[in-house]
Amino acid sequence: MRAMALASLVAAALMAALPAAADPMGDIVGRWRDSDGESEIAISRCGPALCGKIVWLKEARFDIFNPNESQRKRSLLGLQVLSGFKPAAKGALEGEGYNPADGKTYRTTLELASSQSLVVRGCVLGGLICDDDTWSRQP
Repeated sequence: MRAMALASLVAAALMAALPAAADPMGDIVGRWRDSDGESEIAISRCGPALCGKIVWLKEARFDIFNPNESQRKRSLLGLQVLSGFKPAAKGALEGEGYNPADGKTYRTTLELASSQSLVVRGCVLGGLICDDDTWSRQP
């Protein structure tokens, strides 16, 4: 009985000494402002992945470049622009990003440059052509 109690105590001490596993998805959850200061995107958990929607706009904007003509009059406010982000190679998260500036969806990666800076990279042609934007964390 005494040996079992001692073994339980040792096991608990070892578990407490192990560093907590990093959560790359949890570190990105939050509110981010794009580099031109025109919008803020709230990134949150959506089931097993992360998604993001526009929660603030400097001025009203609409989805005028959407390929679906019936959606071109919808407001960008509340629009989900990031979806399906899960851990990928080199610590980045990979998913899809919708760009309202051209109405297209791109293979996109999210990678923290620092706790306050998020690099958003959209690519085409299997990653041969990419464009980056650096977002800043908002309170």
